[in-house]
Amino acid sequence: MESKFLISLPEKLPTDICDEIAKRACYCDDRILKSNYQKAENSLEVTTIKDGLAEEMTAKIYRLVEKMKSDRLIIQPKIIRGRTGDSLEFDTTVFSQLTSQGDIATEGMGVITRSGEFLSLLQLFDNLFRRIGAEIFSAQVCDYNTLIPTDWLRRAGYFTSFAHSVTFAMHLREEFTQLEEFATRHNDGQPLTFNSIDEITTPEYCLSPAVCYHAYGNLKNSKLTPEDNGLKVFTAMGRCFRYESKNITDLDRLWEFSMREIIFVGEPAQVLEARQKAIDLIWNLIEILDLHAALETASDPFFSTEFSALRYFQLANDLKYELLLPVSQEKSIAAASFNYHETFFGSKFNISTAGGEPVHTGCAAFGLERLVLACLAQMGLPATIERLQTAQESLLTS
Repeated sequence: MESKFLISLPEKLPTDICDEIAKRACYCDDRILKSNYQKAENSLEVTTIKDGLAEEMTAKIYRLVEKMKSDRLIIQPKIIRGRTGDSLEFDTTVFSQLTSQGDIATEGMGVITRSGEFLSLLQLFDNLFRRIGAEIFSAQVCDYNTLIPTDWLRRAGYFTSFAHSVTFAMHLREEFTQLEEFATRHNDGQPLTFNSIDEITTPEYCLSPAVCYHAYGNLKNSKLTPEDNGLKVFTAMGRCFRYESKNITDLDRLWEFSMREIIFVGEPAQVLEARQKAIDLIWNLIEILDLHAALETASDPFFSTEFSALRYFQLANDLKYELLLPVSQEKSIAAASFNYHETFFGSKFNISTAGGEPVHTGCAAFGLERLVLACLAQMGLPATIERLQTAQESLLTS
């Protein structure tokens, strides 16, 4: 029988840290079913699969809290831009409506089939962002793989910074006896089981967690030319995979989701200028769509061992902005981000400017399912399509 209990959090922790602790609590033990931040009580409400686990789970979660809190590097996210659209109502039944009419079918935890009006709207947004990349930023249009070499993620520090989110692509070892035993064990449709980790090879690939890693991997050990004029730009849409445990819900937090990115590689001033241009364009889109929205400084969901220092570094240096769109009176979701990585990926992948220095990189990334969800929640399908057509004409002809 399920059991609930409260865990008090340290005072003066910023709300975004408390929210992140609530999300990470599910990674502490698979017997934790749910964790919610209760702002009024400054505590976590934790739900477990049975009674009698409170003391053990509290100890584990406090280890997480100690890793994620910081006594000296406290910094709050700040709002850069904000607006309120005309509509004051939110449709909180979007997911159930899309499911009932067959536009979305749930295949499993965080995995959906897209079709009908939902898919059409997702493709309209993606086409707009692709054209912005290609026509405004002269981006090279790419189609990257779903699989990404583990070596590229290793270089990028993903296994350290996002250990909790990685999804591996694995296969069985090339060993006849083990293959035969595996096949026999699954006769008659028996549930999938592994007798030993030795049955599986060390993964050569992962399922890609973000589109931009492919751009940096393909540029590995290369140098920009004078003809690049200090900036190379790429754009691609791909399915991305981030495991988020019990936090996976409906459309706003999927295991597999669609992301369009516009990726900037080059001299620092030009990368920053391109990122700012992308921000201004997308804010113009938000105004044409007449959405409730906020652009805030943000940090990535780093694993707990690096969370405090990296969060502070990103927020203090305005390295990441998130576009937050409300889907109800109480909840907003991040539908896009605008990132500046300085020389991190240039150094890790040995990519140089024409002058021989490590390149700077940045990107504008759009979570397409989230964007569609927010638009449907705020203004419905007909208004979204009408305003999106107006936005395309305005943004691409100005």
